[in-house]
Amino acid sequence: MKAIEDWNSLAKADTPIVALEYYKADLIQIFSAFKQQAREQDLPLYYWNLGYSTIQKVELSQGKCRLYSTNLAVDSDVLEFLLASNEPGIFLLDDLLNLDDANPVLQQRHEAQLSNTFFQSQWSDVQQYWVLMGDYIQLSSKLQPLIPTLKCRLPSVAEVAEIVDELCDRHLGLGGTEDAKISRQRLVRACQGLPRGEICLVLSRYCALTASVSALAELVLEYKIDKLQGEGLEFISEPDVPTAGGMDLIVAHVRNVAKLMSPEAKAYSLTPPKGMLLLGPPGTGKSLTAKLTAKELGVPLLGVSWGNILSTKSPDKTLSKLLEIAGTINAVIFFDDFDKGFAGWKSEADGGVSKRLAQKLLTWMQEHTSNTFVVATINRLEMIPSELRRRFNDMFFVDIPHMGAIYEIFQLHLAKYFPQQFGKDLSSPWTKRQWYSLLKWYLGCTPAEIGNAVKRCAERAFCQGHPGQITLEDLKYQRSQFVLLSETYSEDIQHIRNHAIYARPASSPDNSEFAIAPQELFEYQPPAFDEIEEAGARIEEFRPR
Repeated sequence: MKAIEDWNSLAKADTPIVALEYYKADLIQIFSAFKQQAREQDLPLYYWNLGYSTIQKVELSQGKCRLYSTNLAVDSDVLEFLLASNEPGIFLLDDLLNLDDANPVLQQRHEAQLSNTFFQSQWSDVQQYWVLMGDYIQLSSKLQPLIPTLKCRLPSVAEVAEIVDELCDRHLGLGGTEDAKISRQRLVRACQGLPRGEICLVLSRYCALTASVSALAELVLEYKIDKLQGEGLEFISEPDVPTAGGMDLIVAHVRNVAKLMSPEAKAYSLTPPKGMLLLGPPGTGKSLTAKLTAKELGVPLLGVSWGNILSTKSPDKTLSKLLEIAGTINAVIFFDDFDKGFAGWKSEADGGVSKRLAQKLLTWMQEHTSNTFVVATINRLEMIPSELRRRFNDMFFVDIPHMGAIYEIFQLHLAKYFPQQFGKDLSSPWTKRQWYSLLKWYLGCTPAEIGNAVKRCAERAFCQGHPGQITLEDLKYQRSQFVLLSETYSEDIQHIRNHAIYARPASSPDNSEFAIAPQELFEYQPPAFDEIEEAGARIEEFRPR
């Protein structure tokens, strides 16, 4: 492990105290690596955490690390005990710094003890090394110059593949068939984002339940999803439609991002964008765009709530872990309603936590070299700090769809719910006049309102005994059952549109056959032909026979 090798270099440079950030599941690997270093330096290796009343000695027995009790009894304060002790060795002290967050007095005491140890080591003849271990370590400004911090990183894709191959060969003994190779690749992807020790534990556990690599990959993926959801990450499913209607400019941009993430682009020293902001009213398809972005890039979509991060007990720890996991598995990080997490930014009502976390995100977006892509949706651009806004390479404005976009959205949802009428390679059962009439009815609707109307038509048709069949009257009836979001929140939507000049449009101008021609003020525009036709039909009803 590289972190342990770095510790060895620091120990040779007479560094008495080192902080080590690690994952709990890697503890056995930590013991083995430190035991090897201790043997090379001819020193004993000890371990202590709050669960032990005595310091434990780490020994190798039958190829495994085991803990044995010693006569080094710790009454209350392990640092005080070690300060008074002349026992040489490497002391692994676990979870000691986590106590400081809840007790400021204890934090000050530990700071004094650690600084005393550092300076006493300059004249002490006792070869004693302390390793302060924890899953997240944030030293105070007083201790940072004295105590270097090392981190045990998550394994890379190549390292995960090595673990998977070794364990599958040992437990399952599968051959090198093409299907087996594909299944192992799926298993490697399922294991990405987990610590090395946890991968070994989970694979060993689930290998007892199945002899199929494909089934093993499903079990591991289910385990990882449950775990990451507990840490504030959510794996979002694939979109229920193949594309986003009326967002051709965003689709073209995402395809270019996918090309820039390829190895061929790196050969020309090209780097992909870090992320994009999606500005627009609710229901216009911003979340769907994030799903389609992940699908186009061929990576998972991880949903993160900025507000949930701020509400956790340790927001810094939560964000650090999330960014490390996302960077390891190469995913699209999706911040929905990103602006809501910065409501108290200017007032510093949260004690400056939002600013500190935003700075951490800023630094990560600037420095990370993985193919992780950040997508954030916002409704209020003014709430996003300008320094954070600049880190997003592109910002798109997703507006209420025009006539051509409404037609595309209808085609997507009608093909999904009514494939016998609107399936692939089938001509539309409605004429251009009928389509124009329908689009005029739904002008001003959001994509969410259109999709919901088509779905309700499908539900109504099924309940009435003629599933898979839809008419224009069905859609017009559903349109009469709701009030447009653009009418209910017209002032809010206009406020959002006022900031559209700072963003790129998500869709091209309407050049479809249903496009409404631009009209000058007070210019007379004759009614659409379908309206004339309907008026003529009504006159015909009252004509004397």
